[in-house]
Amino acid sequence: MTSTPISSADLGTDAYARDPFPVWRRLRYEQPLLHDVASNRWMLTRYDDVVAVLRDPVTYSTRTYQDRFRPVFGRTLAELDGPRHIRERTIVAPAFLGRSLDGYRPFIERSVGRLAERLVGLEQFDLVDSMTNRLPLTTIASMLGFADQDTEMLVEIGNAILEGLGDSAPLRAAGADAHRRLAEHLLPLLGERRANQSADLISRIVHAETDGEHLTDEEICSFVSFLLVAGGPTTDMAIRNFWWALLTDPEQLAACRDDPDRVQRAFSESLRRDGPIVYEDRRTNVEVEWYGTVIPANSDILVCLGSANTDDSVFADPESFDPDRPDLFTGVERKSGYRDGGVSGHLAFGLGSHFCMGYQLARAEVVAATERFLLQLADVRLVERQEMRITWYERTIGSLPVAVGPL
Repeated sequence: MTSTPISSADLGTDAYARDPFPVWRRLRYEQPLLHDVASNRWMLTRYDDVVAVLRDPVTYSTRTYQDRFRPVFGRTLAELDGPRHIRERTIVAPAFLGRSLDGYRPFIERSVGRLAERLVGLEQFDLVDSMTNRLPLTTIASMLGFADQDTEMLVEIGNAILEGLGDSAPLRAAGADAHRRLAEHLLPLLGERRANQSADLISRIVHAETDGEHLTDEEICSFVSFLLVAGGPTTDMAIRNFWWALLTDPEQLAACRDDPDRVQRAFSESLRRDGPIVYEDRRTNVEVEWYGTVIPANSDILVCLGSANTDDSVFADPESFDPDRPDLFTGVERKSGYRDGGVSGHLAFGLGSHFCMGYQLARAEVVAATERFLLQLADVRLVERQEMRITWYERTIGSLPVAVGPL
């Protein structure tokens, strides 16, 4: 007896949102190419297929992001390919890597400390509302050079811009308005940094150049909005998902307390099984063929990172959380990916030319917050079991209500 094929309607069910693993498993085995008729997109779910698309920007373009990002905050390097993308990425990327990142670690530690101080004496609180939702944007605000009193504004603006990327005209309009408010606040700072260079990120971006070219004010404002979205809510969800994994498995939390070096490895495993970004979009520049089906040029391809990261032809027992698994590469992520001798890297940060530019910053924030806050909470425990769900392109939880101290 054959089972009914999976359709695009199955991707919109509550059962799929709560537990996508069975659907992903069937798709990889039975329907590695699925035509989502609801959105007219073609979805790939196998690890090797996802890698092939992400590594080929000539065939698979990020032009899809024009439709999503431009109405809210204009053109960003996320939608670019080829020389223009390389030029703009070369200007801004060095600010997030290597020694530049080392200079920002005090901002991360300061942000964790400030947020932790607000929780002193409390016996119950929500880690999402009090810590994970605020830490990334608080850190980014400090790195950019905004005043401390601007943090709450940036949290509100960042969340409004993120919501504006959804398929809703009112939310899109609210997101565009939030970007305008950010630009109005940012433009005077750009002028100040041009006249008086400082050590903050805005100054670095203003003065950075490639072949004598600088980013324009409009490009910088768009990039900062993009940074708030890519480096704020996404990192927030990565922390939520990681802490959810530890809090729902007290033995893993205790193991990290006993060996703080384990946090890095455990976070890699969290990104593999519970990466916050489920899908990435690409658009075909030419006609392509997958599994005997010809897909025309200018068609949208949806690569499912969540499914690829739980592909059991790559990772054994992929739906379990196991920081000690021998088949996962837990070193520093690589732009080109990693697969060698039965060990593979996760795809949560993407691959290729559009590999996440802020991956080192995100990892530094998560590890610092975990080591300096979560692991220090005495007898921390969830007050109620939370459920991870897919919403739009993300998979995360809405809250982490915890109690601290003795029972």
